[in-house]
Amino acid sequence: MKRPPEERERLLRLIGITLAAGVVIVLLGVLAVAGGVFDPSRQERARDFVEREYGARLGACEELPRNRLECELERPSPKLVARLGRPVRDRVCLFVFENASVALDGWAPCRS
Repeated sequence: MKRPPEERERLLRLIGITLAAGVVIVLLGVLAVAGGVFDPSRQERARDFVEREYGARLGACEELPRNRLECELERPSPKLVARLGRPVRDRVCLFVFENASVALDGWAPCRS
């Protein structure tokens, strides 16, 4: 059974609008990802790293030059204390690089 021409045109228009909306949604998603909308901040990356790797918790962080952060250490862990190799102070320094890698200050002093 053939559809009337008006209904066929309406369905084709609806399909076209749906496809166009889908393309717009995909383009907005690509732009959001490429533009860094979902990119976590340096502080978030540092907190995630310390919590995931050492089970410790960081507090407020201060951005320093050359990819460095100095953060309050709210809850140290035995694994973090062993990694630092020294008595834990109330602050810890991290290096957070553009490629999302993070390193503790055991690699280099934070304030020189």
